[in-house]
Amino acid sequence: MSASISSAPNRTAARSSWAVRAVLATLLAITAGLLGANRAHAAEAPENPCPEGSFCVWNEENHAGQRHDISVNNSAFAMEQCVPLAQEGEALSFVNNTGHHVTVYQDQHCDTEGDFATYPPGAQAPKSTYVPRAIKVWSH
Repeated sequence: MSASISSAPNRTAARSSWAVRAVLATLLAITAGLLGANRAHAAEAPENPCPEGSFCVWNEENHAGQRHDISVNNSAFAMEQCVPLAQEGEALSFVNNTGHHVTVYQDQHCDTEGDFATYPPGAQAPKSTYVPRAIKVWSH
């Protein structure tokens, strides 16, 4: 009887050890996945970076081609007003580096009947789902 009493704690310890190893393996897999995602996100950063305080659009996907910047630090810039994206060609990718939320409109007059979406500071769209033609930068 003493043999079975002494083996019971060993089984419990073995089960606990297995559970701890399983949890650690899961945490390592999650951490590796997150690190890989961060590297992939960093790899998507534009080679032609958007200056701080600006909303930048490119006439090619993946932040390539000619870049056009709209600086919100400019004293003439009007927050919460519709700003058409004046550039040659169509905007096919963009970065919001304004420090504010920006609504990007398909319509050049910020009409909400076309596609539109609001992007947080730091958002990148290497391939826009529609051609952006105007923006509104929000002060709040």
